[in-house]
Amino acid sequence: MALRKNESLNAAGPAGRVAVIDIGSNTVRLVVYDTPTRLPVPMFNEKAQCELGWGMAETGRLNPEGIDLALSSLERFFKLAEAMGVERMDMVATAAVRDAGDGADFTAEVERRFGVPVQVLSGAEEARLAALGLLSGVPGADGLLGDMGGGSLDLVAIDDGSFAGYATLQLGHLRLAEETGNKPKRAPGIVAGQLSTVPFLKEIKGRALYAVGGSWRAIASIFIEQSRYPLHVIDGYTLERREALKMTHLIAAMGPQAIQRIPGIQRRRAESLPYAAAALEALIEASRPRRVIFSGFGMREGQLLKGLAEELRGQDPLISGCATLAEHSGRFSIRGEEIMAWISPLFPDETP
Repeated sequence: MALRKNESLNAAGPAGRVAVIDIGSNTVRLVVYDTPTRLPVPMFNEKAQCELGWGMAETGRLNPEGIDLALSSLERFFKLAEAMGVERMDMVATAAVRDAGDGADFTAEVERRFGVPVQVLSGAEEARLAALGLLSGVPGADGLLGDMGGGSLDLVAIDDGSFAGYATLQLGHLRLAEETGNKPKRAPGIVAGQLSTVPFLKEIKGRALYAVGGSWRAIASIFIEQSRYPLHVIDGYTLERREALKMTHLIAAMGPQAIQRIPGIQRRRAESLPYAAAALEALIEASRPRRVIFSGFGMREGQLLKGLAEELRGQDPLISGCATLAEHSGRFSIRGEEIMAWISPLFPDETP
């Protein structure tokens, strides 16, 4: 394979295109970012539903069919990365690979085939990267971050942009489906039991809950569709607590066939959404936030941000994003600072 010689991918510095491959319990995803920029906006985003974590509650090992799917998907992703001129490749694995008895064998095979190391994140590392990703888009976030994957639920308390505590719970939507015997009605009790062990949840009342993860973003898309919300953008989509509880309760009670009839929801996602909705409902009940804010930024963006130069990490994401957009799409070489200097005498009394 051409990318067996991909030492050049990781030899480059942070400039240029950077790819993050996220080997999760439910999906394996490739995201390519065009850097350097403080605001991590993906230029390519593709996932494969491999379900590596399916059956782990019973066997303690990765799903054999999922392993085959993951390896073939990774081969495709590496070829895509090479074709796009990716200069740095970060490959991370989360709960399923971390907890499986054969997780080390799987990562060794991935590294042998593709020549790039796999970072198997601890629960603490995964939670911190998710918070770092959220803060890359919302620097002043205040409240609770909840990041739900197929194998775990990461919770991070954030006080005005600073980390204030974290917990990783065995509450992924795949694990919930197994533990309940595919009976979503049993999920709220299991979730509530584990949430009761997290001491900082009582401090979130009246603040914000930032919902991260593919399953919760799918729930947000259902909210947007059902409410006919005019802006079909999940990042920043906000619901008051009462409305969020009403919608999560409704989805948790729906069967997969009913969910599948909603536009844009895939069959495999429809099967796990009732468990994801039940978990979100229980988290809202336990933490009592004033509002729920869905975020498009998470662990992968945190991984990208971690590798950027210090001067880039310190930039304001809105200003940096606008400057990058202007550089890519502007018709002239003149920069925004020059235009600002030219027009500022017209507004001598304006504040910054």
